[in-house]
Amino acid sequence: MSSGDHVAVKRLPAMSRGSSHDHGFNAEIQTLGRIRHRHIVRLLGFCSNHETNLLVYEYMPNGSLGEVLHGKKGGHLHWDTRYKIAVEAAKGLCYLHHDCSPLIVHRDVKSNNILLNSDFEAHVADFGLAKFLQDSGTSECMSAIAGSYGYIAPEYAYTLKVDEKSDVYSFGVVLLELVCGRKPVGEFGDGVDIVQWVRKMTDSNKEGVLKVLDPRLPSVPLHEVMHVFYVAMLCVEEQAVERPTMREVVQILTELPKPPNSESPTSPAPCTTLDPPTTTISKDQQQPPAPKSTPPDLLSI
Repeated sequence: MSSGDHVAVKRLPAMSRGSSHDHGFNAEIQTLGRIRHRHIVRLLGFCSNHETNLLVYEYMPNGSLGEVLHGKKGGHLHWDTRYKIAVEAAKGLCYLHHDCSPLIVHRDVKSNNILLNSDFEAHVADFGLAKFLQDSGTSECMSAIAGSYGYIAPEYAYTLKVDEKSDVYSFGVVLLELVCGRKPVGEFGDGVDIVQWVRKMTDSNKEGVLKVLDPRLPSVPLHEVMHVFYVAMLCVEEQAVERPTMREVVQILTELPKPPNSESPTSPAPCTTLDPPTTTISKDQQQPPAPKSTPPDLLSI
């Protein structure tokens, strides 16, 4: 921009004549255009004509969590950063489900839709499939399945009914990605996804997390990893009613258990080393940067 600021621009095809499909353009404007949260990407403006639709967002220099985690830089994404990203993304989804009126169901929660700024702070993005629900605990019947393979809640696939617990399931898959360092599908054989693989490997028991832990994490605080894994398995429960709400997810995630055998508050957390010992990774205790000033109102360019 003329000010020197960087922005991200998404270009969507214009709606063809006689079609009602706008590729999520209006959904993005109706949702992102009316909400502001530190962990949700900001929509700065939009432009539309008969040829194309443009959406202008704040720029996220580190790209998506999926690109970083499953790319060459994944090994540099240490546990403290992964944990921080998990908590921040959970807070963004919690805002959508519990603090927006009407509540917003994202419907496409996945690692590629969690963007990272220069400080690796998480921002939930891509609201092209988002839907408003009038009341918490209710569901809405969709005309077709929406979402990404490997992240879709089982009940959504056969009932086409979506509610906030559908997002909770998808977020649980993201947590498993952070723990295991694996993509949700494609690495476990035909028809097997990361949820099924993890259940088979660990019997859904957090004590078995070392069997599935990302080998690129050389040293981790085991009690933290077990705790995040425990939350992930709650989120991917087969029955939607058994899953926690996103408000509960945030609460549980941030209430880390004390390290076992800790003798004093200053005792270091015991770590598990998977490969030749390296520098111990401890939980990131730095305070997040202060929120930026209130963003300008949405502009139609």
